Order: sequence, then structure tokens, then C-alpha cells
Amino acid sequence: MKKQNRIAFLNMLSTLLLRGLSIVTSAIFSRLLGTNGYGVLSTYNVWVSVAAITGTLQTSGTLVNARVEYPPEQQKAYQSSVMTLSLFSFLCCCVLVLIFLGPVSTLLEMQWYLIVLLLWHAFGSFCVNFLNSKFTYEFKAGRNLVLSLGVTLTTLALSVGLILLMPENLRYVGRILGLAVTYGVLGIAVCAYILHSGKTFYKREYWRFCIALAIPVVFYSLSDLLLGHSDLVMVKKMLGDSKAGIYSLAYNFGSVLFSIFAALNNSWTPFFFEDMKQGNLDRVRFQAKHFLELFTVLAMGFVLLTPEVYHWFAGQDFWEGTSLTTLFATGFYLNFLCTFPVNFEYFHKKTKMVAAATVTSCVLNIGLNYVFILRFGLAGAAAATVLSHTFQFMFHYCYTRYVLGKKNYPFGIRFWGKYAAAFAFAAVLVTVLPAAWLPRWGLGAALGLWELWQIKKRKSIF
Repeated sequence: MKKQNRIAFLNMLSTLLLRGLSIVTSAIFSRLLGTNGYGVLSTYNVWVSVAAITGTLQTSGTLVNARVEYPPEQQKAYQSSVMTLSLFSFLCCCVLVLIFLGPVSTLLEMQWYLIVLLLWHAFGSFCVNFLNSKFTYEFKAGRNLVLSLGVTLTTLALSVGLILLMPENLRYVGRILGLAVTYGVLGIAVCAYILHSGKTFYKREYWRFCIALAIPVVFYSLSDLLLGHSDLVMVKKMLGDSKAGIYSLAYNFGSVLFSIFAALNNSWTPFFFEDMKQGNLDRVRFQAKHFLELFTVLAMGFVLLTPEVYHWFAGQDFWEGTSLTTLFATGFYLNFLCTFPVNFEYFHKKTKMVAAATVTSCVLNIGLNYVFILRFGLAGAAAATVLSHTFQFMFHYCYTRYVLGKKNYPFGIRFWGKYAAAFAFAAVLVTVLPAAWLPRWGLGAALGLWELWQIKKRKSIF
């Protein structure tokens, strides 16, 4: 149990560092770049993620399935083989983009040199995430922590230095350079390390196994990205860079909750797959219940404290986004609830259903965004995302509960219903009583103390 707690803690810490870099530093960069510059940077980051997903086939998403499918002595060979697949796929995509650089630059409304940096940044980001996934599923939490610290400190120092050297109207380029250089250089090193460790550049069996699982993951990951960020792109197109900057900073602040979820999920998922592989459903339910309880308390505390903390976090020019943060937190909580049916689907290799649910939700989100942004502005975009995440969760839940899992599905409505109701109560309380900070902060403190007592009593995070 002590070893498991140590692994879980280090995995959470490293994931928070890696994913939380843009969130923690948003307060600094939003002030340095202003609403327009921050809007341009945010849109650039969305396109980096799109390129990383579509260009590399997201082979890292199959590493956990490979641990179930193949024995330990084949893991490095599998990893190097699928890394070669990603490298080949990404190089083909780069050639196409560079051939049509002019039209792509016009389409994205981005200078040509930013497109080049975007490609470099995207591949590096994929490689770092590949190594992060490898260390997570191999229970090498200490190495993950070192990786995360290195990326966090390097990008922060380099970005601030470059921003200060740039003219005021081009400061966003300094931030982009800091990210692209760090991830690009580190990504090449990671790629070389994976290829050298496995020394297997092509094996038909591995590629066939990977592609069958990875292609649906690409659609899932891309749709999930668009589900979370199509609103930002549409806000930029319909309302301008300044509104996009306000919306993006509020979203990034809300992403603190997503980073906490990702950290906890990265710690819980490896144990979930191991227990499912051994058929230990009682242990799966035991740990999942504590995971659900812990994150719900953290999410409730987050929304209860949000209005005052956001005003400290953001400059006054960004305060228009204060009311959006509760909506973003609600969307992330629904995303968290999805992790239980989605991980169950992944274990049973039903990645096509994962992709179908996310693609449908993404299409719904784009349609709702168009209607809601025209009528309600920034709040409409955030509300559209919440509704789309609600549909996504219900799709996954109904499929796993009534089709895939039936009686063997361990996460029925009795498992999560009361926790979802408790979070909804906190979200409504903040919306109805935004000025009543004392009762909200008091309730948040009480919840935090109660959860610490629960963890101490069971002597385990999960």
C-alpha cells in the first residue's frame, strides 16, 4: 500500500507539473501579452494539439493495451516500432503542410514561420507525452517527475526571457518560441531514446495491432480537443482576438480542475487495468469509489472558491470571464465522470465506440456554439460545451451499462449519482450567491478537512 501511495503521489505531482504549466503561468503571461496577444497564443496552442493528434496517429494511446496484449520482454520493441510509425506519419504530414504552406498560413490566419514552429512543437509535444505515458504505465513515477520538472522550468525560463526581448506587439512570439524550442529539442531526444531502446523499427504484428486501436483514438482525441476548444476558435472568428483572450484565460483557469483530474486519473488508470486484467472487480470498485469521492470534493472546493481566486489570478481586463469559470468546471467534472465508462471501453478494446461518442458530441458542440455565441456571447460558448459534455457522458454510460458491461459494469448510477448531485449543489450555490464568499469558503474548508480525515483513516489516496 505504501508503494502504491508513493507511485500515485509522484504520478499526480508530475502530471500536474506537465499539464499545469500553462495554467500556473497564465497569470504571468496574460499580463505580459494582453488580451490580443493571449488570444493569438491560445489559438496557436489549439492548432499545435491538432497537429500532434492527427500527424502522429496517437500511438501513445495504445501503450496501455500493449501491456495487456504482450509480455514484458516485448514492450520496448513495441514502443520503438510504434514510435517509428508515428515518425513516418508525421513526416508525411509535414511534407504536405510545407508544400501548401501559403494556403495553410492563410487558412489558419498565422504567419508562415509560426506554422513551421507549430510542426516542430507538435512532434516534440507528442514525444514528451509518449514518454510520460510509458513511465506512467511502467510505474516509474520518479522518472516522470524529473521529466515534468525539466519541461516546466525550461519552458518557463526560456519563454519569459524571450518575451522580454520582443517588441510589445510581438511578445506572443517569445512565448511560442519558448514552448516550441523546449518541446522540439526534448522531443527529438525522446524519439531517439525510444528507438534505441527497442531497436525494432518495423514489425507487422505491432503495426496492425496499433493501427486498429490508434485510428479510432485519433478521432476520439481530435474530437475531444475540438469539443473543448472549438468554442475558442469560433469565439475568435465571431467576436475577435480580445474576446478570445478573455475566454481562453477563464478556460485555462478552469483547466486547473482538469489538470487535477488528469493527475489522479494517470495514477488510478494503471491500477484499474491491472485489477481488471486479474478479474478483481471488488478492488476496482473500492479504489474507484475513493477516486470519485476525492475528485468530487476537490471539484466542489474549486468552484466554491473560484470567484475571488480568479480576480487575484487574472488582470482586471480579463474579469469578464469570471462567471464562465463555473461552467468550465462543470464541463470538466462531466469529463471526469466519463473516465469510468471510457476506461472500461478501452479495456475491452472498444475504441471505435469511444471515438463515435466523442465525434458526435463534437459535432453537437459546434452547432450549439454557432447558435449560442450569436445569442449569448462568451457565456453561450461555455454553456454549449457543458451541454455537449452532458451528452457525451450519457452516451458512454448507456453503452457501457446496458450494452457492453451489462451486469458486469461496476459503475452504475448508484455509484456516481450522489457525488454528481453534490457537485451540482456547489455549482448552483456559486451561481446564485456569487457575493457570499464567507459561507462558500467555509464550506470549502470543511470539505477539505473532511477529505483529509478520510484519506488518513483509510491510509490510502484511493
